[in-house]
Amino acid sequence: GLAAASSSAAPSERLSGDGTDEAFATPPTSPEMAPAAAEARRGWAAIVMKGPSEPRSPGPRSPGGAIAEESPAAAADPKECAARLEAAGRLLEAVQRLCLVPRPTFRDALFFPHASALERLLALLRRAKFTIDVCVYCVTEERLVAALREKAAAGVAVRIVSDEDQAFNKGAAIFKTAAFAYTVVDEPLHEGANGRKAEGEREKRMHHKFCVLDHRILATGSFNWTGAASSRNCENILVSSEPKLVSAYSAEFERLHAAFSRSNPVSTAAAATKLQAALRGRAARLPPAMGRAQSSQGTAEEKVAAALSQLLAQAPSGRLSLGACRALLQRLNLRPVQARWLLHTATEECCELMRRRGRRRGAAAEMAALLSSLGSLAATLESDLLMPPSAAAATLFFPSVAAREELCGVLATARHTLDVCVFTLSDRRIADTVLDAHKRGAAVRLITDDVTAMNDGSLVFELAEAGVATVVDSDFEEWRTAEDGSMRRSGSTPRHMHHKFCLVDGQILLTGSYNFSWSAGNVNCENMLITDDPYHVRRYGEAFEGLWREFRRAMYVSRQEAAVRIQRIERGRRERTAGARGMRQVVNAASVKANAGRRIAGGRSPRAR
Repeated sequence: GLAAASSSAAPSERLSGDGTDEAFATPPTSPEMAPAAAEARRGWAAIVMKGPSEPRSPGPRSPGGAIAEESPAAAADPKECAARLEAAGRLLEAVQRLCLVPRPTFRDALFFPHASALERLLALLRRAKFTIDVCVYCVTEERLVAALREKAAAGVAVRIVSDEDQAFNKGAAIFKTAAFAYTVVDEPLHEGANGRKAEGEREKRMHHKFCVLDHRILATGSFNWTGAASSRNCENILVSSEPKLVSAYSAEFERLHAAFSRSNPVSTAAAATKLQAALRGRAARLPPAMGRAQSSQGTAEEKVAAALSQLLAQAPSGRLSLGACRALLQRLNLRPVQARWLLHTATEECCELMRRRGRRRGAAAEMAALLSSLGSLAATLESDLLMPPSAAAATLFFPSVAAREELCGVLATARHTLDVCVFTLSDRRIADTVLDAHKRGAAVRLITDDVTAMNDGSLVFELAEAGVATVVDSDFEEWRTAEDGSMRRSGSTPRHMHHKFCLVDGQILLTGSYNFSWSAGNVNCENMLITDDPYHVRRYGEAFEGLWREFRRAMYVSRQEAAVRIQRIERGRRERTAGARGMRQVVNAASVKANAGRRIAGGRSPRAR
């Protein structure tokens, strides 16, 4: 609403949910909001500049300055001044209601391997008070299992969905979690009469990697709950409390948990009984809504109104600055959904202060100060607690042909840049979309894993040969502290570049568990989140640039190298095909010979047949 005032405000520093400082810049006005914002500025100018006397043309001066220059008689009536203040406040409320939405109360981005990433994930799990729903492909990390066990012992309802094959792998902790959590695994592949899968049928995987806490916080990305993922692989987790995202992933969890519970429950009866008891007691433990809990000092709303009134009472002597308004918000610790209520309360307080001052000279100047303070508060709310509505938010769940097409449609919108950071790329439809963006002139960069790039069906080197800038990951370097305190390289360990995210034009982020493969889109249980949240786009952009600088120095794939590797892959494929064909011929010859021997031994010659 106050676009001009907000744009001049310096970015504020707020404390994010994990204890790290995070910069919140003033949200930009989207193209869809431009007409509304322009109309709001015209309406603001009309209200502020137009007094009860002759109408005045709006100029480049600030609203407060314009009012201060009016004649004393024009704004001497306190009732009239209060009416104008109320009209201005209602306009700001309308603009915020139409053009802005509350920010998520909790946002973070975790990137592995990093010393603090796992600790922040553990701290996130410890925040849960009622429910923890985990839907993850593989669980072997003991510290994460211990955190879940601790929360289950505290009465939190823990449910887990995992993959059947991974549950039987060495080190898997799925059956350990069944002792305290309601655990299920995905349905086995449908088998034919001979106990084998049908010809051409792919093995299905429950490949999700997300977690929902208290139905309020979502954590999703490429991170498997394993020691390798936390210590050396390149992984990511996006954390958000955006209600639409949380509800979509909660619905997906409920769908999978209900479907798998009928066929593959793993939990013990004791764990299921404990979960039911925890769910029954959840309603009794829910925190009271704001304003319901009475105290000796009054309700929460009354405390906020009292603090706001005290601050606005100082406005006539010195108009409230953006810094003072920001300090007020930090002291009150308001949630983003309360931003509009605070602006409404501030408007009422300003009007009441104006009415109480009575008729006297200087009323116009006092109203200008209150109006300026109201504008500063609105600008602070817009920059700290509100944001433009998302124009690209979506959640895609697989297997789904429609979701795959929607994913390709988002990638096809790239006009300037397309940064792809994905574990495997073998889907011809997606590869063609990336290549089309390169041919249109977009700057396309690809980061992928060095092992999967050599797999059969990989299209990585084909894209590199076509001119797409491509790098593959290098080994994870291990360092140790020497006796003199210096860091020395102790060796290297193979790792995987396991990210699965893309950035379109530096404005849209796609991340989740989805590999760019045919199986991911048509067989596996996968997810992909699409968002244009500036905070997450910035964090993932910084992560991409860091990986690009790291891998480009050692593992850049030129066109010539791509051509050589393609030839090597093709030669290996032909050799394997020829070897398999030769083996079949040997087996068939041996079978024919054995059958002929049995017939001769039975008194029949081969010629008799």
